Amino acid sequence: MRATDILALPAPAQPPVQYSWWVWVLGLVLLLLIAAWYVWLIRSTRPRMPDDSPARYDGIRAEHVALVDEAYQRWASGEATLRELHLDLNHAIRSFATARTGIDTSSLTVAEFGRIEHGSALAVILGDYSEPAFAAVSDAEAALACEEAREVIRTW
Repeated sequence: MRATDILALPAPAQPPVQYSWWVWVLGLVLLLLIAAWYVWLIRSTRPRMPDDSPARYDGIRAEHVALVDEAYQRWASGEATLRELHLDLNHAIRSFATARTGIDTSSLTVAEFGRIEHGSALAVILGDYSEPAFAAVSDAEAALACEEAREVIRTW
């Protein structure tokens, strides 16, 4: 064997191959699709800001004012006691707060209502309803309690 048989001469260098135009277009399209997917992902998972237009809650207000009126009619006809009236008003106010805020308020204390946005009026009225709802004898006025409930529902 000769030394020249083992050593082979390297092949001459080839110039780099140029990509076709469609490879660049395909790459840009894929990058745009990835960017669009990220934009859609971020926008679709972002929490929505609630629409606070007053008309949005008109149906909810009317429904809960009707609950207050029904409770008052039950009391006025003698079907319910003053205690039951205040329990019904408590339920109507809590139901309204749940519908308005989206937070289950059925088990919140009066102090916890004060921490809800615009819940201070609810805390006051529910605090007023505690005594007649749980006392054996109360000097609460049914018409005044119902009017206060209607006013809180109408203004919030």
